Amino acid sequence: MRYFSAIQKNATIGVLAPAFPPDAARLEKGIQYLESMGFNVKRGKSLSAAHMYFSGSDSLRVKDIETFFADPEVDMIVCARGGWGALRILDQLDYELIGQNPKPFVGYSDVTTLQLAFWAKSRVPAFSGPMVAVEMGSGIDPFTERHFWGQVFNDDPWYEFSFARENVELWQAGRASGRLIGGCLSMLAHQLGTPFMPDLTNAILFLEDVGEAPYKIDRYLAQLKQAGIFDRLSALILGEFIDCVDDSTSRKEVSVEDVLHDYFDNTPYPVLYRFPYGHGMRKFTMPIGVKAELNTEQKVLKLQNPFDKHLSK
Repeated sequence: MRYFSAIQKNATIGVLAPAFPPDAARLEKGIQYLESMGFNVKRGKSLSAAHMYFSGSDSLRVKDIETFFADPEVDMIVCARGGWGALRILDQLDYELIGQNPKPFVGYSDVTTLQLAFWAKSRVPAFSGPMVAVEMGSGIDPFTERHFWGQVFNDDPWYEFSFARENVELWQAGRASGRLIGGCLSMLAHQLGTPFMPDLTNAILFLEDVGEAPYKIDRYLAQLKQAGIFDRLSALILGEFIDCVDDSTSRKEVSVEDVLHDYFDNTPYPVLYRFPYGHGMRKFTMPIGVKAELNTEQKVLKLQNPFDKHLSK
């Protein structure tokens, strides 16, 4: 794993939009939030560009990403928002450059595709966490804020999260260890079969999604199952599946929870459901690629610190 340099209070954060264009008002509020914390902010060209329904052409979005990774003044990259379109640029990125300049790359939803690719091709971890024109631009939830910055500024080798007070359902008990990898389910399914999909052998996989009907969730899970993904996991963490309902009266009797139970009621490894992670405003930041330890009896998830304090600027 490529470790990050430590982030200082006066660090420079690069903000870009690798998929959809952000809402202008929320973007400004999010940038003001970062500046109020003492950070310097550099704006990517994709924040104000447009091409079809994307935040700029494929080449512009690629250049934004590569420019920020190569820029020695940029310490961390936080995406403005998700959307769709990041999958289009995976084969155009310079993964050698990214691997030589590892930096935290923060976001979720469509950003999942980039984060998985960074890990698969460059062994660079990432944070599936809050975005500038979404959470940061809407009055960030205290829980979200605490567990994001808590990991960014963590001085300990591990970050320990107790979910004892959370509304987490334990479907399968046990202890597990492995690389923490995951994100938006539909993005993982689309990435499967490409050279940009990480090896999930012995991984602790985490999944969430939003706005997908139960039959679509079933289709994505079936794709992962047929690829043998669920046969080689160490554990599974199911987050929130927000607005995953079906408008069809003929299919309303089947819920997304029914679908998930059908796949994971008899797994030989630990399974959690309703973990506080997903598209909701209250979310726990999940680092992608780090070593993790899950203990369902103690209700604790331990996460490796991806920052090397000895490289502090």
